[in-house]
Amino acid sequence: MDKDLIYIVLAINLVLAIVFYLQKRCEIPIFISLFNIMVQYRILSLELGLSNFVNFNYQINFVFTLEMAYEVATLILVGSSTMQYMVMYFYKKPQKLVPDSNEYLKNFLLQRKTIIFIGLGIFTFFQIVLHNVENSYSYLTKLANSSFILLFFMIFIVTKVSNTQIKIIYLVSFLCIAFISYSPELRFQFLGWMIPVGYFVTRNIKPINKLWFMAAGLFAILVIFSAARVLRYSNAESRSLSIDELYEESVDRMEESDDVNFIDGFMMMYQVYPKYLDYTYGFDHLNILLRPIPRNFWPDKPLAGWFQNYQKKYGLEKTTVGFSPTIYGVFYGEMGAEGVVIFSILWAFFLVWLYRYINQFRSDLSWVLTGVLLTALIPLFRSGDLPGDVAVVLMSYWPIIYFVYKYKQFVKKQLLLEKV
Repeated sequence: MDKDLIYIVLAINLVLAIVFYLQKRCEIPIFISLFNIMVQYRILSLELGLSNFVNFNYQINFVFTLEMAYEVATLILVGSSTMQYMVMYFYKKPQKLVPDSNEYLKNFLLQRKTIIFIGLGIFTFFQIVLHNVENSYSYLTKLANSSFILLFFMIFIVTKVSNTQIKIIYLVSFLCIAFISYSPELRFQFLGWMIPVGYFVTRNIKPINKLWFMAAGLFAILVIFSAARVLRYSNAESRSLSIDELYEESVDRMEESDDVNFIDGFMMMYQVYPKYLDYTYGFDHLNILLRPIPRNFWPDKPLAGWFQNYQKKYGLEKTTVGFSPTIYGVFYGEMGAEGVVIFSILWAFFLVWLYRYINQFRSDLSWVLTGVLLTALIPLFRSGDLPGDVAVVLMSYWPIIYFVYKYKQFVKKQLLLEKV
């Protein structure tokens, strides 16, 4: 596809996504459109000489050219456009099936306040103690703190304490715990509570004005991601940075698109399938269910992701690769170009169903859960390891999922009591 046509389609997609949001109040098409623009920015950065292609050769003579980059960009554009318009096609206004209220939500939060505080304390302790421990289990264990920070925020909101000193204690505690959650190694954990909180706080703002907050939020997210990577490198080099230096280096990193080199990752998959590896035909999605099974119990458990399978097939030395091909790259590895379209349609249907499900509450809980959904889409759409990314999301939000499950039981019980 001609590069000018790509930019035209990107602009049309964004405009229609905004119109859809203003009419339906559903942000998913905007997320898909903005994510695609961010992905395509990588090519613009390369053309302007702000950045260079990744330098990676692993027994494969990978080719990185702008011509191939535009081929891959076209596939991503087709996938994102398909998903966006299918979301708009499948969308139906959510039905408020759970007859709860903010009073119900407040009472339930206050009933569970002690448990939430204990959970917050335990996982904050894990966060501090396991800060420098780098293995998959310790990494996943720390993630649940995002949920407890979010639940703590909800308690702070509904409590409406009149005592100024207690308000200050709540606020200081929230800020301290929030600060602890920010780590160069765990960028998603910070966003895991920050985005839902921001989404909740802006819930009553007019949609047209809320678009400006979305733009500011997107910029903040990019800065946070870039700053975390800058801090990781500066820590490795034992180099201290001032706030101004950190901001400047983070913005420079954004301009260089080093944190959005998804095109490069997709180009690698584009050259691996089907020449070196067969298409997986949905197995990456099936692997989501197999992921929780420890390899100690099942040594021959199928591997997830092209890189691990490539290592195993050709008997190469184990190493890691940090280039994400986006979720559309995963779709390509499943079934090629056809898979990009087919799985984009299936995911559109799933996203609409999930959006409707979490918006079935009449209380403000729906706002919190929608913020959680939009946050969860970030690692899923970045994707290089779909089962691993789903594991990150579930380990981040299992307390929220359990909270919702118990809350629905609470609402049913309260409704029965009111009928007596």
